[in-house]
Amino acid sequence: MQSLLPLLISLLIAACTPLKAADIGVCVNLGPPQTLLADKALGLRAFPDGRLSVLSGGQGVRIIFPAGVNSVLVEGPDMAQLNKATTVLERGKPGEFDNGYAGINAIVKARNGELAAFYHAEDQEGMESVGSGIPGFYCRIALAVSHDGGATFEKRGPVLAGSAAKKLGGLADQGVGEPWVLAEPSGEYWYAYYSSHERLMGRGVDICVARCRVEDALRPGGWKKFHQGAFTEPGQGGKDSPIMTGSAQADAVLAQVVFSPELRQFIMIFCLNAWSEGGSANRSGMYVAFSRDGIEWPKERMQQIWKVPVIAHTGAEVAWHPTFVPSDSTGRRGWLYYGYSENWGWKDPEKPHYLVRRPIDFTEPAAK
Repeated sequence: MQSLLPLLISLLIAACTPLKAADIGVCVNLGPPQTLLADKALGLRAFPDGRLSVLSGGQGVRIIFPAGVNSVLVEGPDMAQLNKATTVLERGKPGEFDNGYAGINAIVKARNGELAAFYHAEDQEGMESVGSGIPGFYCRIALAVSHDGGATFEKRGPVLAGSAAKKLGGLADQGVGEPWVLAEPSGEYWYAYYSSHERLMGRGVDICVARCRVEDALRPGGWKKFHQGAFTEPGQGGKDSPIMTGSAQADAVLAQVVFSPELRQFIMIFCLNAWSEGGSANRSGMYVAFSRDGIEWPKERMQQIWKVPVIAHTGAEVAWHPTFVPSDSTGRRGWLYYGYSENWGWKDPEKPHYLVRRPIDFTEPAAK
């Protein structure tokens, strides 16, 4: 990596700062960055453009993530030696709901053994750019299923959609998207965390959640959105209530959640874009939050772990699309994977984001 800024930031963050919650004291420690795949490696650009899904089984490493406007399967002996990339899901044809983009963000194994992939689907037709040459979109969360361990996927259509229809001439980003799906510990439900770009009732871009029973996981009508304290609204067209918000002049986006058996906590990594800051990063950055049930995320159990721009702008640094992958059964330590560019863009010396990781662990603070 060319820039020394990420290393300097990691040194500043290395001092453990415990969360303030009375019932959980946790220190979040980030180590130095490691570039795994540079720009143009394996023929890829603008990656990962969503969360990473690590596939189990077989020898070596197999991961799926969005790159460009499609989704790829990347393989290798281990995460530090990725050597093959294959496109496994492509954007749809003109007029289809995913005509501009089809990015797999989460994969969960269903009871019948099939892999259920949840992807960020963009309808870009007629939409204004969001800036920096990035197309505008109306997004939905769609399902694709693999019968061959992730080598190919069959599209099943949207499972989560916004309550407001696409509005030409409106905001450049609309709908609901950027999903992360988790099988919660009881084994009864799958939870789908997503970004709501609807901005209804004065809201900004917020993180919301829906759920379905495991037996209904492959049925598009099985999902219910969380609204006003209960999962009562239909997944397609229903209302939602935010579980994580950036409040005034900031957007909470790109949530990824795991459950730590040792902490007995749900851990959320997400990005906060304080757009009122302009090009600086004070409130903007990557955050961690903790929850007992995966639904309520108290503000006092949330903290910033990295001050960094989290939305791409031409000529600027960006770090976004985080994925925490635990390295052991405790769920307390592992790697934080993300897309990074020290000088984002498409014209030299600029470059779009590429795959980087940092070690991360969650520890109890030492007694004073």
